[in-house]
Amino acid sequence: MKKYILSLAIIGVFAGMTTSCEDMLDKGNEYVIYADDHLISDPADTVTSVMGILNKLQGIAIRNNLFGELRADLVNVRDNATIDLKDIAANQVDDDNAYNVPRDYYAVINNCNYFLANADSLAGNTGRNERYFTAEIAQVHSIRAWTYLQLVLLYGRVPFVTDPVLTKIESDAQYPMYDIRQVCDYFIKDLKPYYGRSYPDYQSIESIDPQMCFFPTQVVMGDLYLWLAAIGHDQEAARQAAKAYYDYIVWDLSGKSRLRTGSQRVYWAPNTLYTNDFMSPSGSLRYNPAQAWGAEASDAITAIPMDSLSADGYFNKLRDLYNTSRDDDFVEASIEPSDALRELSQAQTYVGYDSQNQEVVVTADKFTDEQLKRGYLGDLRYQENYSESTMKWNAQEVDYQSISKHNFQHIGIYRASQLYLRLAEALNYAGYPRFARQILTMGLSNNVIQYEVQPYYLSAADSTFLAYFDFNNDYFLPYASNYAPKRNQWGVVTGYTTQPRSLQDVNMWGIHARGCGLPFLLDDYAPLSVVDSTAYPVELEENIGLQPLRTDYEFPATPRVVSKPSTWDLYPNEVVDEATYKTINPKALSAAYARYVNNDSVGKYNTYITETLPVYQAQTDSVEAVFQADLEAYQARFDEFMVAYNEWRLQAYSEPSFVTSEQATVDKAILDEQALELVYEGNRFYDLMRHAYWNNDNSILSDAVSKRDPSVGSRLADRNNWFISWKGKIGIK
Repeated sequence: MKKYILSLAIIGVFAGMTTSCEDMLDKGNEYVIYADDHLISDPADTVTSVMGILNKLQGIAIRNNLFGELRADLVNVRDNATIDLKDIAANQVDDDNAYNVPRDYYAVINNCNYFLANADSLAGNTGRNERYFTAEIAQVHSIRAWTYLQLVLLYGRVPFVTDPVLTKIESDAQYPMYDIRQVCDYFIKDLKPYYGRSYPDYQSIESIDPQMCFFPTQVVMGDLYLWLAAIGHDQEAARQAAKAYYDYIVWDLSGKSRLRTGSQRVYWAPNTLYTNDFMSPSGSLRYNPAQAWGAEASDAITAIPMDSLSADGYFNKLRDLYNTSRDDDFVEASIEPSDALRELSQAQTYVGYDSQNQEVVVTADKFTDEQLKRGYLGDLRYQENYSESTMKWNAQEVDYQSISKHNFQHIGIYRASQLYLRLAEALNYAGYPRFARQILTMGLSNNVIQYEVQPYYLSAADSTFLAYFDFNNDYFLPYASNYAPKRNQWGVVTGYTTQPRSLQDVNMWGIHARGCGLPFLLDDYAPLSVVDSTAYPVELEENIGLQPLRTDYEFPATPRVVSKPSTWDLYPNEVVDEATYKTINPKALSAAYARYVNNDSVGKYNTYITETLPVYQAQTDSVEAVFQADLEAYQARFDEFMVAYNEWRLQAYSEPSFVTSEQATVDKAILDEQALELVYEGNRFYDLMRHAYWNNDNSILSDAVSKRDPSVGSRLADRNNWFISWKGKIGIK
């Protein structure tokens, strides 16, 4: 099919096929727009229709970020913010709030419904068994599923409409109310026939790669399964979520192949760690959602393209809310990082190798007050994403804030680090916490999975599941290039050591390494560390002690050797006459015989072999016996530990209580990492909500928000308050 060059700014055709956003019903289901009857039967109509749907997505992009971020714990709204923003942050959103407009979500949904009902799925070259609109139909299914998920996460219960609403009668009809579980169940089934289809082949959309405007069916399916897993504490749904995310990672259609976590990170250079001269971190993180889609260095997956001019209807106003504006007037930012974010960032431990290859832990006492103010905390992502300064404006000193994630025209929806964190969450829910932790710590490759994951999951079901994930060692390159067994002197494997890869070749950093150095050096993140268990042989391990070495024992000094006289073998213990001596030693001179007699060689040698050596050997044998007894006792203690350890290793991960304990530890690490990595992107409230569902613990959400505002947090202890409502027609209340 021919490629199309299109601009969202001029797409009005499909929106015109439905009535305008203002053309809402006065009564009945006011959140549904009309659409005119229009058969979509040729490529031009199809492209225009899809572009119209993308145009409608612009209407929900900004609020999707605000509802996901302002209601959580990582940002504050400033005094200069609008009352609508303050109400969102206070979780008191009324019907008149400018951002509480469910009809904008239904504008997307109804356009999708209309397209799916009217696009000719059979159009194409029947002789070549080609269908023109397969890619478009798959994408519209995916966009509709994503939009419904965002809608129901915001409102809790929503009218569920899958047919286009074209008439007042249809709008007045009663539609069932679906909750999150029902939405996920429906769209998992709905997406399966279109799973993994290639994207429409469009050439350009304004300033963004058109592939960036689409929603991968694998990722949307992963999200649906992940929410289903969390709400139902469903391990099988979690496994399906993990597989779906992985399917996108290795997807090689539409110009993309092998999504890695990438080489980007912010770090202290080795020489800085050696000299403690902390001027500025090295490296950088790039978040531009307009980067070329599928490029190896690109973190971006999906973005909603926004208009380039503020005068246009769908300008990205997040730039002015998160950043101080200097375009025409000086306007302070309305949103700033919270103390909770700063405290979480400061609580992280940075560790790395200096220029002498020595491990260095960076603590707050290494920084000046000014450096701490600039955000030189345990996690360097804080200062990478946020900066504040004082500047001159009209001869006055003013505060200036910049949040680098919101310096772009378009609004990001999916990116690589976010997807890998959701993969980690799914793997942890599925019962594989060690697998999940490698995403934070080492990054993934088949070597990492072979040595850090597989030995701990030995059932047939585990082996089958783990075999699904193929992170080819030639393409996925974490810091650990290979693993070597670590053995004691008897050849017993006690663990594995990693063989480091050249830093410039790494393309699969653990997510925590993006701001915290080399996390595998930390006890909490070390790949081989385990969560304590009552079954783990701690006492036996501590009882092994140090291996005995010969140098630790006082062996007797080796006596000076006395040479055996040449006559000894024929005449032991006898001093022979000179004639006999010369017979035995025909070449000897008379002086040699004199030395033989005068030195009493026979007597000295006799004393050496009858007294000196026996005493030395007895003393040596006595000390050797003690050494061997100690060595055997050490070996027995070591063997006892190894038997218990192997028994524990084989059994621990089949013990639900053990897995649950480790899952809880890894779950907290993932949730913290989602905060550190994804802050300002509109995920936080929903991440907290999902973790609270999985753990059946509302305090995970309420306690986090209480750190920002105790009054708001206390209300979130009631699950019904997690959602907003509108005019009694949509929502929980």
